[in-house]
Amino acid sequence: MSLQFLLSRRWVSVILIGVVITVGTSLGRALYQRTQLQRQISDLQQSITAQEQEKVEYQQLLDKIHDFTYIEREARLTFGLKKPGEGVFVVPDTVLNVKNAPTATAQVTGNPERWWKYFFGEEVPRSKEQDG
Repeated sequence: MSLQFLLSRRWVSVILIGVVITVGTSLGRALYQRTQLQRQISDLQQSITAQEQEKVEYQQLLDKIHDFTYIEREARLTFGLKKPGEGVFVVPDTVLNVKNAPTATAQVTGNPERWWKYFFGEEVPRSKEQDG
């Protein structure tokens, strides 16, 4: 029996096509799973990198906490603590707001005057009637 004789039979061709389809589907499934696994591996590696960076930051914070000067500074800032013999000054918010408030001597200008200053960088020309 020759190869040409076997291929001429219809049932042999059907079986060969079925084998090719089965092998192709299995290969496709395996490639898809491999792609998914590679994606998961890269996601996990990124997660590991982020967690290692976070670990370094926590280690730096832990090193700071073990330093007595850091603890002292934080206690002073957070709880208002002081050393013996030191005085504590409390600055009310109203004093800070007065510094940022506009002064009474500042002249309030209108919108056209502001545009004039914006474009020409000089005072708006006034007539003698406006000044007097």
